[in-house]
Amino acid sequence: MAAPVVLLPRRFSDGDDPRVIAANELFDRIVELVAEAGLAPRVVDDPFVALSDVRGLVLPGGGDINPRRYGQVATAAVYDVNEAQDELDFILAARAQDAGLPVLGICRGAQVLNVLRGGDLQIDLVPGEVPHRSTTADALFGRHPVALAAGSRVHAAHHAAQIVVASAHHQAIASLGPGLVATGHAPDGLIESFEAVDGWVLAVQWHPEAPGTSEAVQRAPFAALAQAIGIDDCLARR
Repeated sequence: MAAPVVLLPRRFSDGDDPRVIAANELFDRIVELVAEAGLAPRVVDDPFVALSDVRGLVLPGGGDINPRRYGQVATAAVYDVNEAQDELDFILAARAQDAGLPVLGICRGAQVLNVLRGGDLQIDLVPGEVPHRSTTADALFGRHPVALAAGSRVHAAHHAAQIVVASAHHQAIASLGPGLVATGHAPDGLIESFEAVDGWVLAVQWHPEAPGTSEAVQRAPFAALAQAIGIDDCLARR
């Protein structure tokens, strides 16, 4: 039996911005992690692609969502806004949820899921004691602990109450949309993960695919997605 198909929206951005270059490189690692979880990644650029043989969706990181989508006006800090990317990500996310497919959101992907459900974002974080992005010119990621809520999907995925994650975001969840519940927090109280109460949605603000992240933290969200899809059952029937 073939591996279950999981969609990933392709990244449209290019250019010499180091953040864009890094996001494109990290996308390739996400595709690898999907495959390593026993799933069949399929990268698409059509928001209305057929879902007949699709079992899940992964929304990767990337540039900023157009602030108009959550009722704000862009500032100088907003970067890499791409209308084609927004359209692809938001339409795929809405269609996947309407179809009852499990959805995993990573960094920007988490923000897409929140805005889609009526939540909003902090448009630019004020730097503080928790390094949500790198504080040095020669690094991309900040690293900090995240406390995971007992009984949540993210806690079950990591088998831990606290993990250390790699972050590279200047925006964050301000308020969650209806039907979403916070399941992980940084030491400063920032929401780092959430899930849905009305379907299988797991969203993490950090980058599990980041270089230097432990293998367990890298693989955990993708293994959780595979389990939600029923990969164990698929493997048993091969």
